[in-house]
Amino acid sequence: MLMRTATTALTAPLLLTACGGEPPAAKAPPPAAETPTVAAEPALDPATLPGLTVTGDGTTYADGVVGWTVTQGTGTPLDPAAEAAVLRVRAWTMDGRQFFGDDLTWDELVLPTTNSNAFDGWSAALTDMEVGEVRKVWIDATDRQAWPVQGQPAQDAVLDIELVKAVTPADAELPGAAVGDASRRGSSSGLRWYDLSMPAGAPLQNGDSALVSMVVWLDDGTRWKDTGGTPVRLSVDEALMPALREGLVGMTPGSSRKLIVPAELGAGFDPMGELPAGSTLIVDMNYVGDVTGNASASASTPGQ
Repeated sequence: MLMRTATTALTAPLLLTACGGEPPAAKAPPPAAETPTVAAEPALDPATLPGLTVTGDGTTYADGVVGWTVTQGTGTPLDPAAEAAVLRVRAWTMDGRQFFGDDLTWDELVLPTTNSNAFDGWSAALTDMEVGEVRKVWIDATDRQAWPVQGQPAQDAVLDIELVKAVTPADAELPGAAVGDASRRGSSSGLRWYDLSMPAGAPLQNGDSALVSMVVWLDDGTRWKDTGGTPVRLSVDEALMPALREGLVGMTPGSSRKLIVPAELGAGFDPMGELPAGSTLIVDMNYVGDVTGNASASASTPGQ
């Protein structure tokens, strides 16, 4: 058996002395290493921006997206459901190279309003714009996807933009349940939806479980998937496809909702790779009730 021998702890300092002399002088500690300093990035100076003159710090709409309102709008705010808008645009790189418009002329263009069809930061640049509003926007090029300004390294962009009108696609011919007079809604993720019915009740939240029936269509009208006559149980959590999770949140028992899921959000519906590339999915979804049996008596599978 191995045994540990107890030792007595020293409670007084141990003094080492040289034979016949004084204790050696203590050595001075080495100087502390200097911490390198990193120069702060210079603040954005609006006086250096090409185009319309602006002052002040502006409004930060997203990381690396800053805007200044030059002229207040007097018309309808840009509908978040709009996928495109008519805009008058002039645009430059920070070195002054112009790639839309010229010194006197603005290009009038029909442009997408979503990041997925343009580039990261573009949707934020249009936040809360009203028809007639003129805005100057600076967008940092760092880590942007599908950046419209080519060059090595990528140049930050400066845009003068005026909102002329929104362009909302007509959805009257969507397959499945008719949208009727329901308003088209959307979010910055690119998801669009119609609330076809929304009776009173406790809305679904992240973390809830629900009984749901649905029919999934391709945008060409092909009926692709459905849950059949028996509702399925879903947990509204991180394991669920993000577009479907977002589409369920806020639904009340007995409600129905039509989702329009763009191609870049649709991969979660197709774990086996059966979905045609680039497909937009139309989802008729019905929230039957919670998993405790509190189901709506009027619930039925939408689109049938």
